[in-house]
Amino acid sequence: MKFKILAIPFARQFGEDVQLAGRDRNRFQTMMHKMREQLVLAEELGYDGFCMTEHHMQVEGVECTTNPLFWNMYIAQHTRKMMVGQLGMNLTAMNPIKLAEDLAMLDHLTGGRLFVGFSRGNTPRWTATMGQHLDITSAESDKSEADQRNRRALYENWRLVKSLWTDDLTAHDGEFWKFPYDVEWVFNPTRDWGGEGAVDSDNILRKSGIVPRPLQDPHPKVYAPFSYSMDTARFWAAEGAKMVSFVSADKEGFMPVILENCLMAANEAGRTETVNNDVLALGAHLLMGKTPERAERYYEMFSEVFSYAYDAPPYHVPMGRVWKGSRQETLDNVMELAERYEIDEFFLWHHIGFFGDDIEKEALEEFSEGVIRKVNG
Repeated sequence: MKFKILAIPFARQFGEDVQLAGRDRNRFQTMMHKMREQLVLAEELGYDGFCMTEHHMQVEGVECTTNPLFWNMYIAQHTRKMMVGQLGMNLTAMNPIKLAEDLAMLDHLTGGRLFVGFSRGNTPRWTATMGQHLDITSAESDKSEADQRNRRALYENWRLVKSLWTDDLTAHDGEFWKFPYDVEWVFNPTRDWGGEGAVDSDNILRKSGIVPRPLQDPHPKVYAPFSYSMDTARFWAAEGAKMVSFVSADKEGFMPVILENCLMAANEAGRTETVNNDVLALGAHLLMGKTPERAERYYEMFSEVFSYAYDAPPYHVPMGRVWKGSRQETLDNVMELAERYEIDEFFLWHHIGFFGDDIEKEALEEFSEGVIRKVNG
């Protein structure tokens, strides 16, 4: 089985009342060192990868995940084989051409240790700011015009990214982006070595590509964070991506419906060999401790923060699955989920730098001893 960490770094600690912690350069340095130290430890403990969300403008010091690609490279430099990725990069408000280039470069720089994740963006503060040139704001899944515009951008931008990764030369003329832009282009190397059809008889650039294409063939494995949108699930399943869901046990009744729709969408797209494990991974908040009392204290602190910053405006995100039990209880739950849904990959939401090194490292160690070493030897 594979176990990846969804790392959530904070530039502030539990209980602190301090302004603009995310702007403090010394705090950011401390957060960086804690991130490196804990993920080096995680690799030693048997975790096979880590990823981050994408957020910007987090001046409060909460979830400081500006540019996950830089974080990926930073951790890859300090680990030997751990996979690095995102869950996920915004694919609506951002420039998909630049993102395709950056990810392809990162795949090479990490020696093929990259997996990629894409999202629609759930934070209006930065999604609307970054997407103002496209009139894009965050996804609400409410079928509004703004929501539908966001979804159209997701579909178009992913297909452009995929073409840039897999086709030698690409031509795209969509609602949001044109590639390449119509410019006069008289350049001897393009004429001689730039590929057939790159420039027309009037010397107008008609096709182009990015450099490089990804190291992995045809491209790194794709993931997408998922909550309840059937449209999102079907789209990504048809494209060969894997959804990652953190839903709690009391919400799992809809999972068979999601799996049925994902497999149907994959089959309709010609992916006839697709199975559950190709389209679904599950996640949980990692809150284990060496004793029930320590685990319960971790859970109490986490619940306080989650209610304050996540299950509150503007997000209103339910907490989802939590692993805070004993080693055996957690192992039993992992194995039961793996058998029920026929999957072998799990993501663990793990805070870094907020609750204290002792608590955070202890959770990593407990899960490793109780689950990873039991199932993977």
